Amino acid sequence: MMMGSQAKFLRCFSRVEPQTLSFAIFTGCFLISMALLVLSAGYFVSFPSLGSWLSPHAAPPLPSAQVNDTNNQNVDLSRKPLCDTSDRRADICDMEGDIRIQASSSSIFFVTSSIQNTTELQDSWKIKPHPRKGDHAALSRVTEMSVGYLSTEEDLPKCDINSTVPAVIFATGGYMGNFFHEVTDLIIPLYISSHKFNGEVQFLISEMLPWWMTKYEILLKKLSHYEIINFNNDTMVRCYPRVIVGIAFHKDMGIDPARSGGVTMFDFGQFIRSSYSLERDTAIQLGADRDKRPRLLIIARSRTRRFTNVNEIAGMVEWEGFEPVVAEIKKNQSLAEFARIVNSCDAILGVHGAGLTNLIFLPTNAVVIQVVPLGGLEMFCYSDYGVPTLDMKMKYLQYSISIMESSLVDRYGITDPVVTNPKSVLAQKEGWRNWTSIYFFNQDVKLDGGRFSSFLIHARELLRR
Repeated sequence: MMMGSQAKFLRCFSRVEPQTLSFAIFTGCFLISMALLVLSAGYFVSFPSLGSWLSPHAAPPLPSAQVNDTNNQNVDLSRKPLCDTSDRRADICDMEGDIRIQASSSSIFFVTSSIQNTTELQDSWKIKPHPRKGDHAALSRVTEMSVGYLSTEEDLPKCDINSTVPAVIFATGGYMGNFFHEVTDLIIPLYISSHKFNGEVQFLISEMLPWWMTKYEILLKKLSHYEIINFNNDTMVRCYPRVIVGIAFHKDMGIDPARSGGVTMFDFGQFIRSSYSLERDTAIQLGADRDKRPRLLIIARSRTRRFTNVNEIAGMVEWEGFEPVVAEIKKNQSLAEFARIVNSCDAILGVHGAGLTNLIFLPTNAVVIQVVPLGGLEMFCYSDYGVPTLDMKMKYLQYSISIMESSLVDRYGITDPVVTNPKSVLAQKEGWRNWTSIYFFNQDVKLDGGRFSSFLIHARELLRR
């Protein structure tokens, strides 16, 4: 191989005109002389330090040709791997360049002209692009994808479709079917990861659920102006200038502005209201006119953790100056339709559970009242719904029921440790399983009107501010 290259080089050299050859020899001698001069003067010439040379304030901008230079690309690759697997909830791969997606083999390739500078890096990753990392039950039916480098010297999958916009790849799966998980595990992370593209991004979705696509069609179309690709059924090789595999998760029902470029849950709320064309941006503000009746939505759960005295609660709500609205999304009701009902209200009341996730449709300054059932759930409830409420610039009240307001008294008796000491349940064998079964799936609530009425008074006062 070397002999052939040398022969080719000599043939090229032999075709050079004599005058050109003389000039080349003269130039070479001149350059060698200058190099020797610099070396001999090295101890007397002051060069800038490496730090100041690399400083963005000291270094001039690189010409565009240099920015795209292959060597520079390889230097960048040696410093930054394609994938970040350090987060506790989501593995994210974010790459720019020549990226080729071969869904038929669940592979994403970053094409580079040389991998010589990536030898110290991990050169491939296995990713499940759903933000419940470590939760084997949630990820058991999520397709694992391979992300890695591919050299131009290898056989490259040929592009069937070349796109000019970036792509985001993610999977549904997980705990879809629970509204809380649909929003906190997918909708908010998808918003974090894709809103910055202003619709100029394409989604490739693995484990695509038809009902989920229908339910969130409005939001998906708001975030992406392009056809959504069913990853598992795609036979094309798709090529993109940038690909993000996985969606960023910050916290349950939340966004960390320090990690999102300043975007907050308040921004998310505005996005939701805009997407569904909801009429009300701000809740009612009560003044001297006491005849105004703010609307209060009572989430009437039909199965677990339901109110057993809904009619009594509605009467109490009306007595305290609210217009009660008793509702829960119906099986065949569109999310957009229910969002309009929620947005028409100024306050929401519900036992801890997925129904309270509907607070994302409320107008700013609305009041959220979360009822905490027995089980020592106070901090858990505040984290899930209290913090998001405040982050969205709404008012929050948290009501912890008494022992006599829980249906567990009828089932176990007033002196049973299940009622008096929920922590003891966790200490038992199969503690977490039993605790979840008892306090989440086998407990209902009967609100004490005399005890709860002060919260309604407080809620009305909050609407005056």
